[in-house]
Amino acid sequence: MRKPVAGIAVLLLTLAVTACSGGDGAGGEGLQAWPTHAPAAEPPAAPALIETVIGQVDALAALLPREAAVRLLDPVAFGTTIRDLSDPSLVAFQVRATLGQLAGGCRLDSPYHCYGHPDYNRAVEIVPVAFNNRHGTRLHGELVLPYRAAQPPSAGPFPVILALQGALTNTGVYRWWHQVFADAGYLVFAFDFSGQGFSDNAGGDDPGNAIEEAQDALTYLFEDSPVRTVLDRRRVGVIGHSMGAIATMGLQAVEPRVRAAVAAAPISEGAAPFDANPIPVMIQTGDHDGPVAPIPFVNPAVVRAIYDKLDGDRAFIVADAASHAQHTNYPLFPTSSWGLEIAGRYSLAWMDWHLRGDRAALAVLRDGHPHLSYLWDSEVQLDDQTSVYRGQPALP
Repeated sequence: MRKPVAGIAVLLLTLAVTACSGGDGAGGEGLQAWPTHAPAAEPPAAPALIETVIGQVDALAALLPREAAVRLLDPVAFGTTIRDLSDPSLVAFQVRATLGQLAGGCRLDSPYHCYGHPDYNRAVEIVPVAFNNRHGTRLHGELVLPYRAAQPPSAGPFPVILALQGALTNTGVYRWWHQVFADAGYLVFAFDFSGQGFSDNAGGDDPGNAIEEAQDALTYLFEDSPVRTVLDRRRVGVIGHSMGAIATMGLQAVEPRVRAAVAAAPISEGAAPFDANPIPVMIQTGDHDGPVAPIPFVNPAVVRAIYDKLDGDRAFIVADAASHAQHTNYPLFPTSSWGLEIAGRYSLAWMDWHLRGDRAALAVLRDGHPHLSYLWDSEVQLDDQTSVYRGQPALP
């Protein structure tokens, strides 16, 4: 009688070990080194005459009292523009990038070039990939490696962030956000929706459904990507901006592989319909999210309706004097100079708490920030404990 019992015990133990070691990509089996990777590409040099001109833009910076001008214009959402204009190398980069787009370096039908921002291009290590959505449309993606590939795959499994972009944009516009998570040890997967960036246009029977494409991106990542064996499938978050935030709200309601979400500037309740929020959701917006969203200067009230529909752990973060561009690293876009710091601080803390259980992240979420809006409440609700914050007026 003992032998059958012992055999069953061994079988159960074997199944348990197999499930723990293989089902979640633990241990990095099969991946001895990261795939070929590099920082993001820079734009090509401009024609010689133009290079001569943009090489002399130091004179422009000399005319701008940088720190004073940034402080003066931050409260009206132009601090970042002034900061960028007073950086000669960034102005030159923007000229080269725009000319590179016009020369066919990326889509002409997009108002945003695909060369990102030099600071964040250099700060990420990227593996470019391509995959097909369920309708056969080829999509371009970027695997942003954790810790800039300074740690080997065997240090995994790594938690995952799926990054969803705004309308008419591309992966380069959000590399600052990808860097925030990758430097904290997440593997970030960003991709271009069909008809955007380096992806093909949706054709035939492809409706270009963003939620479907986000699900197809996750399936590719976990089943076919070159890093699939080093991913922790139990710790997956999704972040999105604008159209990507709308897709984030729809995705979190139907996708069981996702455990936490951050939706940045999802425009309005009507634009972001969802049936439920089975996972914790953070909504982010800004005082001046009006240049793109429907109602200038009062957009936090419009977006608040999305937050009020949420259950369970939820957060509503409003940045002082931040515009719709707060979540992009596109040079010269008007928004307050602290916009990225606010967005990155709270989105990372949200994922670190809900995916990692990091108590330091919990302290961040329960602590206010001086550059939260002083016009609108920011709110964090965790485990039925609600904290409400307002910042201090950023007057010059």
